[in-house]
Amino acid sequence: MRHSIEYKFGQYRLTVNFWFLIIFLLVQTGLNELGFWQLSRAKEKQVRLEKLAKSDIPILNNLKLIPASFLESFGKVELEVELATRINLLVENKIQNGELGYHVMNIVKDIHSNKFVLVNRGWIDGKANRNELPQVKLPPLDWSISARVYPINQQVLSSDAELENHGKIARMPVMDVRMKSLLEKQFNLKLESYLLRLEKDVSGSYDIEWEWVSMSPDKHLGYAFQWFALSFAFLIISLFVLIKKETKKEEAE
Repeated sequence: MRHSIEYKFGQYRLTVNFWFLIIFLLVQTGLNELGFWQLSRAKEKQVRLEKLAKSDIPILNNLKLIPASFLESFGKVELEVELATRINLLVENKIQNGELGYHVMNIVKDIHSNKFVLVNRGWIDGKANRNELPQVKLPPLDWSISARVYPINQQVLSSDAELENHGKIARMPVMDVRMKSLLEKQFNLKLESYLLRLEKDVSGSYDIEWEWVSMSPDKHLGYAFQWFALSFAFLIISLFVLIKKETKKEEAE
């Protein structure tokens, strides 16, 4: 039983081992799938940014009913809320303009729906010494806010982390579903599965420069180009290895 195939064209011979062919097809399929996946992610992120830029999305005035499409488009809300706790929450390791700092959050209750939700008030500069916490003021007890909804990360990034309580401040390494559960347990309330990111110039806000997608469409396109380039390079190298020019002796045989 032959374990390879051969094809002659002119002075050249292409010899492909069946095992190499299987490996070649698996690698090529994998590289191209990664490229097409990056293209789909670029399209998804572009659609999100286009929805965010639209001005005709209705503004909700309570949290009683938030449809999935509203979350996907980072829908806007204008709410009357009240502070549910007098604790400022700091999410650490947030970088803005090359500086390391925190996102400041508070738990509020929407007075129309009685639902509890986290409000992200923006970024503040962190201290050089991690043990020295920044001074953070509480927002108004009765608070009028304008914000956009943003989903809480469903991936658990804080499996070994705990809430650090420092009097009127609680610090956390990340905001994800596990940390949300810890907050619910500590404050004995049920939080919505999304948070609210304040708009600029809302009272009680800090530095507002939100990133609405974790990676821009251009970066996804760049990664797609890299995967397709690797696929093409692997094809060229494989052909270079497999195609041999026959010698005159081989031709005579």
